[in-house]
Amino acid sequence: MAAVSSAGTSYIKLTSSNQLVKAGENFSVVVLAYATTPVNAVNVAIEFPEDLVEVLGVDRGESVITLWTEDPEVVNGTVTLSGGTYRKGFIGEHRLATINLRAKTTGQASILASKIELLAGDGKGTPVQTNLSFGKLNLKIIGVVPDKLDAKAVLAIVTDINSDGKVGLDDISSFMAAWASKNQNYDFNKDGVMTFKDFSILLSEYFSA
Repeated sequence: MAAVSSAGTSYIKLTSSNQLVKAGENFSVVVLAYATTPVNAVNVAIEFPEDLVEVLGVDRGESVITLWTEDPEVVNGTVTLSGGTYRKGFIGEHRLATINLRAKTTGQASILASKIELLAGDGKGTPVQTNLSFGKLNLKIIGVVPDKLDAKAVLAIVTDINSDGKVGLDDISSFMAAWASKNQNYDFNKDGVMTFKDFSILLSEYFSA
């Protein structure tokens, strides 16, 4: 049977408000049908990469389809939109459904109208010629980038020997008592030995406290 055609070409179009989404983010894809000759029956299959996106549901609230031959459901990564209208057919661009999804992981997700059937309301069910170039949508899913944290690196020299929260005379006394043994616990500058440099560091901390 010859396909019905006119000055323009009918098509199925996939659109999304954002073609750059983050992993874990919800988004939606709108499926539109454009008819240049009256169409009264539609059968469209939309394929999704199941490893990258998850279908959460199909919103039919504003659909031009008024009689659904079957409820949309996800089977092997494919959602089928199938039904017709009470009228003899619609002309122009109309919404078939809004498919709600969640981005699962990073990658390039291609969503494709893999099967398109538009039938004319001419009483014969004549196939309407369609342009396939609008039936593909490429989405980039990126990882969640954490907010940049402003931080300052603090270099601390531990001279609070008795851990009372301050450098005091008790810390100086402990240092002097350990002087003869050259205890490396008092090697504040980490040069491998306990020397007057460490004593200088201790005194500097004491008088700056």
